[in-house]
Amino acid sequence: MYKNHLLPYTTSMTDTNSPSKDKGSFSFISLGCARTLVDSEHMVNDLKSAGMSMVPEGSNETVTILNTCSFIQAAIDETETNIKDLTQRKKDGHIKHLAVVGCYPSRFKKGELNLKYPEVDLWLTTQEQSQLKPRLTELLFQKKFMPSTPVKYTKLTPSHYSYIKISEGCNNWCAFCTIPKIRGEHTSIPLETIIKEAKDQISYGAKELLLVAEDTTAWGEDIYGKPSFHLLLDELAKLPIKWIRPMYIFPSRVDSDLLNVIKKHDNITNYIDMPIQHASDHLLTSMNRRHDKAYLEQLFKDFQAEIPELQWRTSLIAGFPGETEEDVDELIQFLHDYPFAQVGCFGYSYEKETRSARMEGQVDAATIQSRIERIMTAQLKLVEERNQDKVGQTLEIIYEGNQTARSQFESPEVDGSILIENHENLIPGQFYQATITSAKGYDLKATVNV
Repeated sequence: MYKNHLLPYTTSMTDTNSPSKDKGSFSFISLGCARTLVDSEHMVNDLKSAGMSMVPEGSNETVTILNTCSFIQAAIDETETNIKDLTQRKKDGHIKHLAVVGCYPSRFKKGELNLKYPEVDLWLTTQEQSQLKPRLTELLFQKKFMPSTPVKYTKLTPSHYSYIKISEGCNNWCAFCTIPKIRGEHTSIPLETIIKEAKDQISYGAKELLLVAEDTTAWGEDIYGKPSFHLLLDELAKLPIKWIRPMYIFPSRVDSDLLNVIKKHDNITNYIDMPIQHASDHLLTSMNRRHDKAYLEQLFKDFQAEIPELQWRTSLIAGFPGETEEDVDELIQFLHDYPFAQVGCFGYSYEKETRSARMEGQVDAATIQSRIERIMTAQLKLVEERNQDKVGQTLEIIYEGNQTARSQFESPEVDGSILIENHENLIPGQFYQATITSAKGYDLKATVNV
């Protein structure tokens, strides 16, 4: 969840139109989720259009940009570790300027940040990220600089898949979550803009589009007066793309319209990423999740009846205030009754700005860790049993390189992968038919059919 997307400089990022290094070189580090990575990719290309060249971190670059995460304390700790490392590099003369952008400066007051990290030259919140290009060009060149010729687009993910951000911010106000404070109220990106971005990414080689937002199912509410994610999916499915993968589904907004559009289009994956957080009614109410266990049960039954092959990914929270061992038992039973192919379980993080921080029944760290282990041990046993049923099945896979592949039932970066035994002549980014030959735990092995 808090993956450090250190952006390496590779030959694929080299641009023959890039300006010389004396006009300003930059390195870029992106922390956090896929939504942050989308922002990073746009910022990288904005800076290149301003005449700057991207170089590897540690190349005595003119400026380093750190795009940050501060969702929970673990993410804050990672961000501050990176800031400390970069400020030391600046003191040592290895970089001239340091810019910190994104969620971290959105969560804290800039005056406090300036006192804590005086070596940082530029702080920009998530709402100010579009100012990075003019602010840096003024800082570096003392004037606004634009190149005379366009530059080639730089992708920060492998060419065969792309993240498409469809909205910004969130209005859900879950009791444990800081995102509405950090990224502001929900704002949908217009349909025409999303379609253009999707077409552009397809032209760069994308065969899979992953739709991301704080809550994808809220898309369109501020434009059309009601959530309209199914309309967006319907339009995107008309594009020449192999897979469209819906991520970050909010359970209470899932309805028959969404079910029907997934069923209608073959290029929408039979995979839904839908964080349920828990299965205990009193905890769901305390979390302000706007649904109960019975609603989740009916939702799964409806989808299973209409799309039997559909698989689910979810995220869970262990140790939310007021959680008991009986609540954990209930959640584990829910995982048994309504199987998820992929599960991530995170310990509750005490964040003082949230409502849950003021709740009684705070759970200690050792108990939280023990509950995570209980939940994930139970999930592993369930996955082991289900994966044995996959042996002998033939799936369409996309080869990632390095002996690994994915089917439509695995999302890049957050899910597992399939180990390909006869990988020698396979081309990364190409689709193949593969037969599952063995399964152990979460791991699958397969042979590509030749």
